[in-house]
Amino acid sequence: MAPSRLLGIAITAVATLFLSSPGDAYKTQQSTSIFSFSPDGTGLQLGGPSLAPEIRVSPEDFPGVIRVANDLAADFGKVLGVNGTVVVADWSAAISSSQKTTRPIIIVGTAGKSTLIDNLVATKKVDVSAVANKWEAFTYQVAQAPWAGKEDGVFVIAGSDLRGTVFGAYDVAERIGVSPWYWWADVPPTKRQAIWVQNSPEARHTEGPPSVKYRGIFLNDESPGLTSWGHAKFKDSKYGSPFITDFYKRIFELVLRLKGNYVWPAMWSSMFYLDDENNGPTATLYGIFMGTSHHEPMARADKEQGRFLKGSWDWKSNKAGVQTFMQEGATRSRNWSTIYTLGMRGSGDAASATLTSASLVEIIKWQQSTLTKALGKPLSEIPQTWVMYKEVPGYWQKGMDVSDDVTLLWSDDNRGNIRRVPVANETNRRGGSGIYYHFDYVGSPRNYKWINTIQLQKTWEQMTLAYDRGIRNIWLANVGDLKALELPTAHFMALAWDRSSFDDPGSTTEWLTDWSGRQFGEAAAAATSSIMTTYGKLTARMKYEDLSNTPFAFNAVNYDEAELNYKEWTDLLTKTQAVYDGLPSATQNAFFEVVLHPVLAGKTVYEIYTKVALGAKYANEHRISANQFAKDVQSAFAADSAITKRFHSILDGRWNHLMDQTHIGYNNWQEPSSNSLPRLTTVTTAAAKDTLMGVTAQGSTSAFPATAKLSLPALSPFTAPGEQRWLDVYLRDNGTLSYKITSSVSFITITDAQKTISSTAGGTTDSRALITADWAAAPRAPHPQPSPHPPLENPTALPPADFKGHIEASGVVSIEAEHSSQSLSSKDYTIIPTYGRTLSGVRLPTASASQSPAKGPVLVYPFFTFTNAASASLTFYLSPSENANPSSPNRYSFSIDNGTATTVQPVPLGNAGDEPAGWSQAVIENAYVKKATLGKLAPGRHELRVWLLEPTMVLTKLVVDVGGLKTSLMGRGRVFW
Repeated sequence: MAPSRLLGIAITAVATLFLSSPGDAYKTQQSTSIFSFSPDGTGLQLGGPSLAPEIRVSPEDFPGVIRVANDLAADFGKVLGVNGTVVVADWSAAISSSQKTTRPIIIVGTAGKSTLIDNLVATKKVDVSAVANKWEAFTYQVAQAPWAGKEDGVFVIAGSDLRGTVFGAYDVAERIGVSPWYWWADVPPTKRQAIWVQNSPEARHTEGPPSVKYRGIFLNDESPGLTSWGHAKFKDSKYGSPFITDFYKRIFELVLRLKGNYVWPAMWSSMFYLDDENNGPTATLYGIFMGTSHHEPMARADKEQGRFLKGSWDWKSNKAGVQTFMQEGATRSRNWSTIYTLGMRGSGDAASATLTSASLVEIIKWQQSTLTKALGKPLSEIPQTWVMYKEVPGYWQKGMDVSDDVTLLWSDDNRGNIRRVPVANETNRRGGSGIYYHFDYVGSPRNYKWINTIQLQKTWEQMTLAYDRGIRNIWLANVGDLKALELPTAHFMALAWDRSSFDDPGSTTEWLTDWSGRQFGEAAAAATSSIMTTYGKLTARMKYEDLSNTPFAFNAVNYDEAELNYKEWTDLLTKTQAVYDGLPSATQNAFFEVVLHPVLAGKTVYEIYTKVALGAKYANEHRISANQFAKDVQSAFAADSAITKRFHSILDGRWNHLMDQTHIGYNNWQEPSSNSLPRLTTVTTAAAKDTLMGVTAQGSTSAFPATAKLSLPALSPFTAPGEQRWLDVYLRDNGTLSYKITSSVSFITITDAQKTISSTAGGTTDSRALITADWAAAPRAPHPQPSPHPPLENPTALPPADFKGHIEASGVVSIEAEHSSQSLSSKDYTIIPTYGRTLSGVRLPTASASQSPAKGPVLVYPFFTFTNAASASLTFYLSPSENANPSSPNRYSFSIDNGTATTVQPVPLGNAGDEPAGWSQAVIENAYVKKATLGKLAPGRHELRVWLLEPTMVLTKLVVDVGGLKTSLMGRGRVFW
């Protein structure tokens, strides 16, 4: 082999490479429980071996209370092995029957509706003053000696209204060991030998009213998953829909167990009120308010238009037909609990070509008049909402005379960014405001409706913004098929029920740990919380459906970005699998469905796209391992199908079809008809005739022998921990090769410096040699030295001893937003841990007012550079937040070294109802990336000052480029501090 030179490396016949150089404990969010489960506990015993309670309900109470009492009796059976018994009896009958039983007694009832509760209140045995006459509140406590002859007490669950009582019963069920997800996620009940409740006067638990009045979910984009599963699980209605009462009973129960009260039904091919005549009355029996989606006014489904509307769905040309159609919806639902969607859009969830602001005012006034007549109630007693979705805010922005009784239901951008918060007189409306939020979506720039891609910290940030800006009447989440979105659904509902328990930015992690412990056991709580926090960060970088955009978003060359991102996935799967393997078998199904499946399936999809990108790089370098990567991609593609089959085989096919959604091979916004492999790149080994050995350097787009001049990124003592420098030696053809790498200086260390690589079975065709330096022994070199020496940065002009801040490495200063040198007061800035794509996010408190440019609370970032930059730049990475306050768009100011401050508006203003320019790229990458030119920047100490001016935006990262920044998705993705 002819000698060649690269990086000062001599390649000889024996393939010698020569380097030379010149110089946990978790905190529960739930309140302390008044229950205990020791066999020899104290207090009032509610259950034990072959002992379950008798649950008393007044016959005058709501039928929904009698229903939930039966659920509670069954819940005791789930944990004890023997069901409770429900007795419907008035006060005198209850006293009489209690003298004939030795079983524990639980009284469940609604204050003012139950004679059992009211008599206990009248005799001062129970205190319901904390919940009386309130919305959806409950209390439970022991009533000592409730009547003559009953000295040992009874346990009382009292609600302020129907749902308050239901929530109280389900809250007790959860605390004794029955998860709200026992049916929908197969979470096993916690088995108990005994159940005791404290019986001291102070042992009382009270919750409510809720933070948000109406809280619920929208089943949407439900085909192929939920619909196909439903066809197999339930009997189809005469209209062909599987979403009949037996299905909705399961939905209603889950929503109530999550302390919710509102549902938008599945609607792609369904008609809630017609698919089963019992759907409407059953919702009311349970205590659920039903609504219809943003384009289905007056309690009539979209699919009813094609069947029953006479004429076109157009107010201008067919007003009489549309009015008759809407009138029938109001009349049909008048005896059921309904929140009426008002307004109107075009047919089929599209904008209308004929509607105007004036015509919408006419439509809403007619709808309200129709409702008052049909229901016989004043407007103030009729829940009603108008959904500010897509183009609709454009009508509102032009000025409209709409009754204050209407709740304005604002929306996100379908990607989790709230488009609008109430401003000016919108904050004082009687109907208040609401938010329609997406965990699932069909539309531009890509559908995302396969599995969970929601970062809980983002939900917390946006819902906190909503709540603090007065959006408190309705919170509704689009949860798609529901299955696979259990975790974000549970989190959203918990936020809506008790926003005060989420005041701290770290509360999401606390809640997640507590929730994980309740689903999978306390031993797995901390690990599961960590897993799903990391999972949220990884999916926040890019949703699965967006990965097929070309070129691959994660750079396959610079900063090892694609490799390192994929390694995070493989490390996460290893951790998740270990937790799964250590769980009791009864818990493994639930853990697989909610935790292991998304991690395993997500890692597999990322493997496909990452190895396609790396395989193309390897093929360009003529590595025969490119062919192995192609095989790996094919294996991963087959594994994706196998993972789906595994999910569908759980519990003898219990969830068959729910993962039918295609998710690989998108080439536009709409889902592909089938999953398809990306194009693979391979090499022909016969082409490698000149040399068997190939060599490439980190960060290089070329390789030896195509070039004899390779360069590594500079070695620096200020390179972040964990960031490596490497050379890859590889085979270009089948065969065996021995190589040796030596260094002429002692301060350079090389791993795997001598090795044999082989294409034979069991051999490895690629070897990575890591290169490090002993900086105490290395000579000083203010700048990278030219070839033939490897780049070395060991600056002579070091930062002063008192310097604390960020230091340049390889021409870049990378700064995480929370690493301000100022001690950040919560009154000034909020740090959101584990938010976004890397470390965290920083924002102004959401209730704060807009700031003046370059004034007010400031973020300070000292940094030190070695390069004399002729044209430095600064890149801001912000969440893809919208200009939620149209009169005060998102802005920030910055200055360098106390120079003149520059103010930037990162998100351009557009027409109300339209997405701003750059929105598609921002939501795909989950970041607005804004670059500013700094001009000349001399070496030495500097200070970057940043002012966030709007509380509707979040800063995650800043990168100063003094000449070395390379292209990447995440701005180098390393923390220097």
